Amino acid sequence: MINTSSNRVERILSVIFVPISKLLIRNSIPLPSTVEHLKRSLVQAAIEGGATTDSLISLQTGVHRKDVKRLRELSENKMPGKYPIKGLAIVLSTWSNDDRFCDSSGKPRPLPRAGTNGFDDLVRVCKIDLAPATVMQELQSQNLISQEDDGEITLLSPTFVAQTGEAALKAFEATITDHIRVAIDNVLSPQGAPRKFDRVVRYSHLSATSVAKLEAEADKLAQAYLEHMNAIAHRLQSEDDASGRLSGGRFVTGVYVAANPDDPGTAPAQKVNSQ
Repeated sequence: MINTSSNRVERILSVIFVPISKLLIRNSIPLPSTVEHLKRSLVQAAIEGGATTDSLISLQTGVHRKDVKRLRELSENKMPGKYPIKGLAIVLSTWSNDDRFCDSSGKPRPLPRAGTNGFDDLVRVCKIDLAPATVMQELQSQNLISQEDDGEITLLSPTFVAQTGEAALKAFEATITDHIRVAIDNVLSPQGAPRKFDRVVRYSHLSATSVAKLEAEADKLAQAYLEHMNAIAHRLQSEDDASGRLSGGRFVTGVYVAANPDDPGTAPAQKVNSQ
């Protein structure tokens, strides 16, 4: 990367690091721990880029060879963690789209805890590595379900929006990584190569009333889009499963809305559609 590009990347990092630093401070993560994680990430990126020796990794990243060796051993011995939030999202999607768990109008119906097409059956159908009791407890903690006196479980919202600290961090981890990966892949792709869809509409110098109207419209359209894509993805996955084509293919799409009614740092009014 030429020096001009390096300088630009450093300026971008200085902007990105501010919100990340807020997250670190809020969770009492000090500088030494942050540096350790950065070293580990640099080593992992070098390995994924084709570096095969400790010396080459050290040369590319600036991480001392001693640390490279230690971090590679840690990486090899580390078991992949489980992310229950993904399982919960699958349960909500199945409950909202699978005819076995919906009423005649296509809406998710209240489910008994046990029995055919009950809540426990729902969790088993989803093929996630979580016990029904664990799923139920987590959904209750997020106020996504309620249990009536007769034992039936009602879905209060088909959308998982994390409300508590731990779940919010899990949701953050599950979503931000893909967005960053797509954005960086687009920057690093050779000229003329296909790029993933990652665009934005940006306006500034709006009144608070206009910002509120835009936010409400964006929220409505974004929710409709996500529900539409979720229904299609669930149908296709069910068809793949039934036909024996179920494989490791992965698809992620998402939407974010950033609305600030009074941002003193905005540039002159503009509209931007960026790749």
